[in-house]
Amino acid sequence: MTKSKTQQALDLLKENPGMTPYEAAATVGVGNAAVYQALRRTKDKTLCPCCGQVVRDGFEINGTVLKKE
Repeated sequence: MTKSKTQQALDLLKENPGMTPYEAAATVGVGNAAVYQALRRTKDKTLCPCCGQVVRDGFEINGTVLKKE
């Protein structure tokens, strides 16, 4: 399964801390508003360490299934 362009831009931001959301959006060919909106949605939320998706209210991350680093 391929990632959406917005997810690809978010991955670029994680890999390149100095990159702006505008630059990441232009690199993958998605509108910069989509990247900024995705950043706002994930701000101050718990993210899944495996896939990076927001963990919704009422759900928990099962630490026993995660890889040990």
